[in-house]
Amino acid sequence: MEIEYIFIGAAITIVSLILLLISFYSYNIYRNTKLLFVILVFIFFLIRGLILSIGLFYEPLWPVVTSYYVWIFDLLILTMLYMAALKR
Repeated sequence: MEIEYIFIGAAITIVSLILLLISFYSYNIYRNTKLLFVILVFIFFLIRGLILSIGLFYEPLWPVVTSYYVWIFDLLILTMLYMAALKR
């Protein structure tokens, strides 16, 4: 695999994990239900980053990483972000 793909996969995974931990911390302080949607979004990003990272080193998973399933997963993430923005 090219080094760029490995770096991007690792960056997505690490950043989503950090943002997930920050979201959990914020939820523990404010107890705002809007933050629950944000937590779900970062959980989905973390899962996506893990799948991408694993797919870089495990060749049989690569067709799944580059398929329409990833686009559907991205659509789910965007929908959750939209719901978090609309939540009062």
